[in-house]
Amino acid sequence: MGSGSSFMQEEECDIISDNGVIKRIPIEVKPRRTLRGSFRGGGRSFIRRNKGASLRSALSVDLENTEVEKIRKEYEMLKISKQNETSDLQKKQQKLESENRRLRAELQALQKNSSKLRHERDIALDAEYQALERATTFENERDKVQRQFKIFRETKEGEIQNLLKTRRELENKLQKTPGGHHSVLATDNADSTSRGGDLFANGNPGDWWTALESEPSLGSTTQLQPMFKGPEFAHSLGDIEGPFTTVNREDWNAVAATLAQTLTSFPETVQSTTLRLYVSAPRDMHTEVEILRKEYLGKLQHLCEMEGRFFVMVHLPFDDHTKLTERILKKELETRQRQIQKCSIFLAFLGEHTNRFTNDEFEDGFQNNPGARPAIFCFRNPAFRGCKSSQGEARQLKGLVRESGKAKIIDLYDNPRKGSELAFTELEKIVRLELGLENKRTKESDSGFGDEEGEELCTGCIWDLHNDYEHLEAFSLALNSTCELGFEKHYGRLNDHVSASGPLPPLVVSGNSGSGKSLALAKWINLLHKKHPNTLVLYHFVGGPSTVSADPVHMIRRFTAQLMQHVTAPPPLTCEPGRLVEEFPKWLERVSSKLQGGVVLVIDALDQFRNAEIHLKWLLDPLPVDTRVVVSVDMDTCPPAWRSWPTIHLEPFSSKQVKELIQALCIKHNHRLSSEHESRILAHCRTPSTRNPLYLTILLDEITSGLTGKSVTERLDSCLQYPDTLELYRHVMESLEIEFEDNGHRGMLKRAMQLIYGSRNGLSEAELMKLLPDMTWSFWAPLFDALQDRHILVCRSGLLNFEHEQAREGVQLSYCSGAYERELNHARRKLIDFYSCSLGPSLTTCRVADELPWLVQMMGNKDYLKECISNLCVFKKLYARGRCSELIGYWQYLGADKSGMASSYFNTIKKFEDSGMITLPKIAEIYETLGRFLKDLALLKEAMTPLQKALEIYESLDPDQPCVAGALYQLAGLHGQWNKFATAEALYKQALEISENAYGTDHHNVAKILDALAVLYQKQEKHEQADMLRRRAVAIRQKCKQPRAHSGQLGGIDPLKRRALQLEELVLGPDSVDVAKSLNELGVLYYLQDNQETAEAYFKKALDMRESVLGPDHPDVAQSLNNLAALYNDKKEYSKAEPLYERALEIRQKSFQQQDHPNVASTIKHLAVLYKKQGKNAKAEPLYKQAVDIREKSFGCTHPSVATALVNLAVLYCEQNKHTEALPLYERALKIYEDALGPNHPRVAETLRNLAVLRYEQNDFETAAKLYRRATDIKELEQGFGNKAPSRRSSTCGASTMRHIPVLQAFYT
Repeated sequence: MGSGSSFMQEEECDIISDNGVIKRIPIEVKPRRTLRGSFRGGGRSFIRRNKGASLRSALSVDLENTEVEKIRKEYEMLKISKQNETSDLQKKQQKLESENRRLRAELQALQKNSSKLRHERDIALDAEYQALERATTFENERDKVQRQFKIFRETKEGEIQNLLKTRRELENKLQKTPGGHHSVLATDNADSTSRGGDLFANGNPGDWWTALESEPSLGSTTQLQPMFKGPEFAHSLGDIEGPFTTVNREDWNAVAATLAQTLTSFPETVQSTTLRLYVSAPRDMHTEVEILRKEYLGKLQHLCEMEGRFFVMVHLPFDDHTKLTERILKKELETRQRQIQKCSIFLAFLGEHTNRFTNDEFEDGFQNNPGARPAIFCFRNPAFRGCKSSQGEARQLKGLVRESGKAKIIDLYDNPRKGSELAFTELEKIVRLELGLENKRTKESDSGFGDEEGEELCTGCIWDLHNDYEHLEAFSLALNSTCELGFEKHYGRLNDHVSASGPLPPLVVSGNSGSGKSLALAKWINLLHKKHPNTLVLYHFVGGPSTVSADPVHMIRRFTAQLMQHVTAPPPLTCEPGRLVEEFPKWLERVSSKLQGGVVLVIDALDQFRNAEIHLKWLLDPLPVDTRVVVSVDMDTCPPAWRSWPTIHLEPFSSKQVKELIQALCIKHNHRLSSEHESRILAHCRTPSTRNPLYLTILLDEITSGLTGKSVTERLDSCLQYPDTLELYRHVMESLEIEFEDNGHRGMLKRAMQLIYGSRNGLSEAELMKLLPDMTWSFWAPLFDALQDRHILVCRSGLLNFEHEQAREGVQLSYCSGAYERELNHARRKLIDFYSCSLGPSLTTCRVADELPWLVQMMGNKDYLKECISNLCVFKKLYARGRCSELIGYWQYLGADKSGMASSYFNTIKKFEDSGMITLPKIAEIYETLGRFLKDLALLKEAMTPLQKALEIYESLDPDQPCVAGALYQLAGLHGQWNKFATAEALYKQALEISENAYGTDHHNVAKILDALAVLYQKQEKHEQADMLRRRAVAIRQKCKQPRAHSGQLGGIDPLKRRALQLEELVLGPDSVDVAKSLNELGVLYYLQDNQETAEAYFKKALDMRESVLGPDHPDVAQSLNNLAALYNDKKEYSKAEPLYERALEIRQKSFQQQDHPNVASTIKHLAVLYKKQGKNAKAEPLYKQAVDIREKSFGCTHPSVATALVNLAVLYCEQNKHTEALPLYERALKIYEDALGPNHPRVAETLRNLAVLRYEQNDFETAAKLYRRATDIKELEQGFGNKAPSRRSSTCGASTMRHIPVLQAFYT
């Protein structure tokens, strides 16, 4: 077998192959167990040792083997390595133990420190809690002291004001000289500064600025110029803002007289949201009416609906061959008269024949009051085929219309289609004028996302005119009631609540339904307006629990918008519900403390508000001192928290009051009840439900109506069977069904009531006629009149709705509950289908946005509701009117949060953008609208993306267009809210540059950006830069004379505009004196509206016509010249104004023998001012001297107006450095002011200040200092009491209404 060494050598041998590659030949080696086995098995002889032999010797061969040595060495090496590892581990263990001891020591130290800090924290928390308790106690005590101090200060201020008033009266009595100046002052209102009560007739001590004339004194150092709020005659009609400083008083007198006649003659329906067209057409003209209805009515209705208005065409056909009773004929005539009285436009088609009512319709619609409403008469050509021989009555009516000259006549058209087309053309013109679209062309839009709200959206103060009309009409409806119902005894307590001192909780007017709460509040509001004209009264009437008016957030936003009108440069009006509710008490505090009479909030039907406990919590908090709240509630539904408020409860009528109301209603209906009938009614009215005013009103209306053929006794027997208002309502509706419904209209009343009940805010008559195509005007007109007379339905803001909540309940019980519930759901589905047809581009109106989502929510269809509110047209209509709370409510109903809502709208816009259905400008506009919406909701992160998209699109189209500035403005505001001031400042400046390039430096958009940039600087404490920007913004607003936002009150610009349009129709005739006068009035009216371009055109027309008719030297020509010059003067086109004033002065000096005539004096004054503005002092000087002479002759040498003229002349001398000539003029003016007005009058202070400046420029510093010190003392005395008369309740004095005279810098150098 060989030795071990040979074995190992053989194992490790290699063989070299032929090609030189070394190959290792594996050698099979037996396992060691084989050797061991040899020991155990066949090798027994081997292990059996011989006698005397040792084991070591026997195994010597194996022990010396090389393999064993190798193993031993490996073992030794392994042993050494393990020992080393063990040693390393021991060292690490020692190191870790050392580190552990150190960390334990540190842990113990940290634990001690933590215990110490925890102990200190507990001490600090205890101290904080104690401090908070002390702060709360201090705040309560402070509020208590403040309230007590305000009451005390208010009392003392009142005493001081009374003392000052008494002192002024005594001074006037002592200093008044005989001469009868008061009678002379009436001839020149511009100079009327009597020393008596007339000087402060409006309660503002600073109003002498308007009464006295003066001009800038000594350049920019100090001024003596009036802060004009209106024309010289403005105080006769209240303050009027605008460029009216140079309008002649005789021009205004003519316009004011005409305007007063106009405003009193306008029917209430002209100011309604519904344009009603009454069509008079005999039987042979029905073809024209049908063509007009089928082909053109829809266009007029769509035109009005896109502007938030309604258009209704009423035609009551009549067949002369029908035999009717005298009673029915009387009702037919009454129906026509009522429809004509309500109509806005009268249209008549007339051929050669009339019917029974044609003459009556012509008289009521036009002849009795020509010009009261637009009238169009279409006379068919007698030569038209099929025309019968002419009728004498038709020829007579045509002749009367032609002679009047106050109607549009379409004469001798050849065929019915042509007549209908011409009538539609004229109707479209009138409708466009009524809607204010006369200067806008019809644009075919492929998107339907119009930009009519774009300008308003930028301001952040968007007015929901439709909702405002609703409250105004509700107030007007209650106010026009002739019944007082014994409310006089409650007015005293209401007045006491308003006049009381200190903060007070709301006053509750409670009573049962129908007790007259709304009527009482409306009557009292009217009395409050008359008694306290300086008090701001805001009122809100709830139309029903499901209507928009029952949303408290909407009411708060409406009130906030009205409060903002009394703040200079108000901030954007937010739409976020939480911010609105949070900021509203602050707005109340801010505005009420500023107004002399404070603020009064009147809220009707407070208990009908949705979620009132959430959004009306501010009523439970202490109200501002100058704020009073009066609410009405039904005690059955009044929340417990409100029951602790002071309450006026309207009790049921007594027997005496029932009798008085019965007699008043009989007089109203021109009906006399017999003593038996009256006794029966009095005997019946013994329970609270029957002594209810509403119950009695419906009862008397029903028994005196005479609709049915029953006698009064029969009607009375039927009505007395019903013990409460609800059952009486149901009985009245049953009677109306019997009276009006025939076989062709069976069930029509029920279907109409179901549709109105199923809607949210009601239905317009146009919508109702479309939903019920089988219903004719011959059926609906008398039925609606009866429903109105029974106080079931009322038309508010163009929508038919239930007048009282009990009427709604009666309709519900009679037509909408029980077996009729399925019919109600069918009616709502019909409404959904009807509004869904308008859910598309160029079709979606405000009505669709108001009604459709609510109806779908009521039906529980969430998928379709999401589709509706995701529609961009619906979104924009709701957001444009500040209805964000509704949108959020719909999304919450669907289970989506605000982020999900934002994502949904963004994805919808993205789809439209990708589809290419909408142009890029419209896409950018929608992105911007979405960004503003999300920004209002404080979703700043979500708002960034759409605003950036809008900016990118705008810049890709034209980087210099104004809409780029708008997008930059919104983005800057967003970054400002994130406190990224540097980025916001850069964006604002870029927007400012674009706006200045697009609009000029004096545009109100530039002022808006300047205000925002000033606020940004203010946040960064850059006060000097912020103040400079604010001053520039104020100067821009004064220059551009931007009109105020819609104040929510009717009767302002709209009647002026309608009057102007009526006068414009008269201009179509030949040249005449009357037409020229009308043109001049039109010019003044547009001038009052700051529409200078239109005013200039009318002034030029009036001037040309007067020159051609009256000659070039007539006084009326001078009037037109003066008006046109005044217009150019306001436009700073002095070169055009100068020759006109000069010519006007020349004509008036020739026409009036007396050179001191007011018209001559006025022209001299304006021309002198114009010369001075142009630096033509040489021409101005003789005119100023002439003005002094005229006033001395007119008023005497010691009248304040003479002093004013002297000051003006002295100012002129000072500007020419003729100080020697100016000094005696100032001294004489000062003496006149001191003698006439007293030594402490503000006029004296201003003259002293001017004298001080003059003395300073003459280097007489000591005299200048004395004069200036005396002027300052007078000013401080005046400002010590404030220029705002103190409130009846508050001690807070408002800011001075008088312009502050800057301090002379020379005295400090």
